[in-house]
Amino acid sequence: MGKPGFALLLLSNLWWSQTGQMKDFQKIPDVFDTPENLYPFIKPSKDFAYWKAFTNHTDPEKAVLYESQYPEPMTILEPAPEQGFFQKCLSENCFHYIIACKNDRPEYFADVKALRKFIGEINNVGEAVLIANTYGYSVDIKNPEGGSFRKDDSNFYLKTYRSEKCSDVKESFLLIINIKSGELKVQSRGIYTEKKSCRQ
Repeated sequence: MGKPGFALLLLSNLWWSQTGQMKDFQKIPDVFDTPENLYPFIKPSKDFAYWKAFTNHTDPEKAVLYESQYPEPMTILEPAPEQGFFQKCLSENCFHYIIACKNDRPEYFADVKALRKFIGEINNVGEAVLIANTYGYSVDIKNPEGGSFRKDDSNFYLKTYRSEKCSDVKESFLLIINIKSGELKVQSRGIYTEKKSCRQ
């Protein structure tokens, strides 16, 4: 077989391989579209006795987003940090953070790098979506180009989206997240939603 024929065969095999992989994708559950719903799926990297996810709310009860299970009730009275992860404003109820207890001592996780470290190995799609959120990628529950996934023995593959200058323009990104290390690889799949109002 000549070089042109070999190159054509290689491209054909690559196309069919990618097409097959795309068909294996499943819809990401609707509840996974916000970080607040993802904390129950975290299985921490370390053996913490107890941990809580918070938002910076002045009401202690409303501040708790999730608390892990523990044989006996525990109270975490540590003050909120000045900033955290998923920052969306500069006042109350604007960011998230985690406080975990190990050997009766609190440990803060208050930025995206710390959150990734807290999660460690990726155990489920909820954790994979949360990792994607830490890099600024979101889930579109209405379109598989921005809200689907598959998994193999080494990686999670997420189709997510980003909106830059206009919220009605959505660009699809394929994220490849290594299960063991959390290492991220990103491939743009192009814009899949754009409204006329964004072209002005």
